[in-house]
Amino acid sequence: MMDVLVAAMLTFAVAVGWIGVVRLTRSVLHTSLTAAAAWAIWFQATLTVTMIATIAKSRVPLGILDQLWYLTAVSALCPFVAVLGARRGRLLEWSCFIVLPLIVVLEWPAVAQVVRCWNGQRLDLELPTQLGYVVVLVMGVGNFIGTRFTWSAFACAAGWASVVFLTHSSIENSWMQRDPAFFVSVSQFCFWRWAFHLADQQKQADSGWKRVNLDFRDYFGVVWSTRVSSRINDVAKREQWPWMLTANGLESAANHSQSTSDPQADPRVDHAFRWLLKPFVDPEWIDERLTTSTDRAAGG
Repeated sequence: MMDVLVAAMLTFAVAVGWIGVVRLTRSVLHTSLTAAAAWAIWFQATLTVTMIATIAKSRVPLGILDQLWYLTAVSALCPFVAVLGARRGRLLEWSCFIVLPLIVVLEWPAVAQVVRCWNGQRLDLELPTQLGYVVVLVMGVGNFIGTRFTWSAFACAAGWASVVFLTHSSIENSWMQRDPAFFVSVSQFCFWRWAFHLADQQKQADSGWKRVNLDFRDYFGVVWSTRVSSRINDVAKREQWPWMLTANGLESAANHSQSTSDPQADPRVDHAFRWLLKPFVDPEWIDERLTTSTDRAAGG
């Protein structure tokens, strides 16, 4: 009965994941995140194959099932790592020379055990391999800690870290069952459920350049957002704007009295944002957010 319940949970989580990937692919149009979306499709495909093998596990050697789960866990890192290189002009190089080698390096200890896994033995990853996986997981998923998707990032990290740590031989005789399906089902459902909710919330909140700045941070993470914000503030200081860019948008600078001018109408602000975001997003992406805020203000 428990196996049937877990299989149903996993199937539902995978179905929700495909809906999420479709929405993600559509939402990153006019951005440089198309490569990350492609890696998300790769990840979702590996998860689907692993789900089918898990449901039919009576016909699949347990060691091979372990291999599939670990491959899926490694694949889960790829979209996040791809975001770290999501700058136009080097998308292909980043995928070929960073993401693909990452898969090879993390998969190598598992590939070395394929024959013994095919013969019925379980996958056994040593602690250094597991810690290496966690380092990359923290680097990739941690990029979204501090965005609207913080809790989704935590859910993702917890689920896939559990998959990797269940591959250690010490789990075999412990109180835990060496079956990651339940953990993944819960973490994936929480990841997409929170992501859907926050993405819908995001469309209704904020306006103007604040909306552009927050959306950029949520799409590209804190690493790129911090870098771009710093460069915008360098321009603001050099050109003596009466505003500085903060987490709450453009606010009056400390050395200026409260400005009565509107940053939305200042051509310097428009030029700086568009120029610095050019390697990441198209003008249409920016215009959509500014137009939405203008329409909201007019409707109010």
